[in-house]
Amino acid sequence: MKRSTVVFMLAVIFLVSFISYASGESLLDEVKKRGVVRIGNGNATPPMNYIDEKGEWTGFDVDLGSAIAEKLGVKVERVLVDNKTRIAFLANRSIDISLANISQTRSREEQMDYAEPPYFWTGKIFYAKKGKIKSIKDLGGKKIGVDQGSNAFIAAPQEIAKYTDAKPEMLSFQNSAEGFLALKQGKIDAYSQDAQIMASVAGTLGEEYEAVGGAIWSPGLYGIGVPENESDWRDKISFTLQDMLKDGTYEKIYQKWFGPKGLSPLPINARPRLPKDTYGEMLYVWPD
Repeated sequence: MKRSTVVFMLAVIFLVSFISYASGESLLDEVKKRGVVRIGNGNATPPMNYIDEKGEWTGFDVDLGSAIAEKLGVKVERVLVDNKTRIAFLANRSIDISLANISQTRSREEQMDYAEPPYFWTGKIFYAKKGKIKSIKDLGGKKIGVDQGSNAFIAAPQEIAKYTDAKPEMLSFQNSAEGFLALKQGKIDAYSQDAQIMASVAGTLGEEYEAVGGAIWSPGLYGIGVPENESDWRDKISFTLQDMLKDGTYEKIYQKWFGPKGLSPLPINARPRLPKDTYGEMLYVWPD
């Protein structure tokens, strides 16, 4: 085959590929045309996302997703995700948004994008039977339970290593309910989970359980996950969330769940906050 023919064929292939790419719909266009946003939610981590006594999906994440869909002017299709699939489903485009208490980490940033800003501050705690374990140092050599797919599987031993050379034995459970059952049955010595989730689930176990040392460790932020390389869609969700912060929609949902009279009152302010001396009075400074 002549060189000129090869060059011509390559040019045609490049042109066809370029036209196909240029004419391809963005995820934002697709959602608008579909009239439905597919939101990945968990159903086993109260108060963020769970199934209530009526068999209905509920929780802070669920309400936040519904409010986003309303702002977008589309309906919601909820897709069940867990700690393993909440990121994978974004990658294979089974969902458009992942709202399932996903902590922002560098490793996850390599697999997905996040809307900005983060929507919730969180920190982890170790929970154990009351009086059994006095401090994090005492967790060395003990059996520690965490949820499957949680970054606590790596972070918990790192935290314990700050106080003792004795390494814990880490065990994973499908969800927090299974983890707490193992704690109740004495199969593990302590369980680690995000503070607001721990407070909600632990409340059903009675007063014989407590936070180890009363300490919150590994502070982080929850973010709304979106597929990679969809800048129009990421920006749309970011701007929608920012509008909700500004017009009070977010605050109404926050008070429903975590305010003093909420369903799961928190003693801490879980709204993410950025320093005023850096950001001034711009939108990203959250209310006290």
